[in-house]
Amino acid sequence: MFVINARNANDALGQGIQLIRTSAEPIESRVGMTLEVPMPVATVYHKPWERVLLSKVRDANPFFHLMEAMWIIAGRDDVKFLTEFNKRMAEYSDDGKIFNAPYGCRIRNHFPSVYKGETTLDQLKTVVGILRNDPNSRQAIVQIWDPKDLAPEVNTKDKACNMSMVFRIRNGELCITVYNRSNDMVWGAYGTNVVQFSMIQEYVAAQLGLPLGTYTQVSNSYHIYTDGPGGAVWDRLLEDYDADENIYDSVVHNQVYMMDYDMPSMDHDLALFFNTYDQFGIKELGEMQCWKSQYFNQLIIPVLCVYLVHKQHGPTEALKHTHNIHSDDWRLACEDWLMNREEARK
Repeated sequence: MFVINARNANDALGQGIQLIRTSAEPIESRVGMTLEVPMPVATVYHKPWERVLLSKVRDANPFFHLMEAMWIIAGRDDVKFLTEFNKRMAEYSDDGKIFNAPYGCRIRNHFPSVYKGETTLDQLKTVVGILRNDPNSRQAIVQIWDPKDLAPEVNTKDKACNMSMVFRIRNGELCITVYNRSNDMVWGAYGTNVVQFSMIQEYVAAQLGLPLGTYTQVSNSYHIYTDGPGGAVWDRLLEDYDADENIYDSVVHNQVYMMDYDMPSMDHDLALFFNTYDQFGIKELGEMQCWKSQYFNQLIIPVLCVYLVHKQHGPTEALKHTHNIHSDDWRLACEDWLMNREEARK
């Protein structure tokens, strides 16, 4: 097994590029040619809260990454919300309405519950309860992979790549290990996954009143695609990516964390956010001013509002509103992404 010890997402991507360059082998997959490392890869993030890629070369979509993470934590399975930020997500749905293996639904309301009055099991709630009762427990496990997906009769575009999460408290910090069967390094591991699972880690840690420890991602098949859009991004990274593990020290002075705020207010706003979306649509969310938590007031809603301005008026106008985003990392990533859109229009 290869082990990448990384400070943050930016550092991990740089090390991952070098690992693929020096160790990967060509492997044909069902969706195109890949370069795959010949054994599993474990990426250990020592500062998982530094989850935002600050790279104009990579050009990751921070609006989609942040909103998808909230969608997962809310336990959703609908296609519509994600396509507000990334229309290509509809390609992974069998019916255009829901996904077969959405992480949030699998985590929070998919598997049968053993508790009276509950039909499905909220695994995050269960994990919090386990660790409150026994901080040394090694049984705080969240399952994502459903064995029924192995059945030949299940013909679906969407089978979970990330299979399970294991939480544990060590040295007064909440650590997480995520097990993954198939990990595209560019789009998955150091794109969506680092945001998704570090935010789940932060959500559970905030419920427990603990700081974050390490986040380890174990990737059984660690690869990049050399064809199509993935290949184009890979070529660009090979040519121009300049990893800077200390970039947060120089450009990020303020960050917004869940654990800094009242979690009941956060949960209230999370439910209100998606209930409002379901009833009235995305534009209504940008006009609401009734949020109880500073997490929504300082990060989620400002990011959403910038994106809505971009959709309606374009990136130049949207850039005039990014100062409302209180978290420097997300603000800088949003600005870089918008500037790339503006440059592409010229």
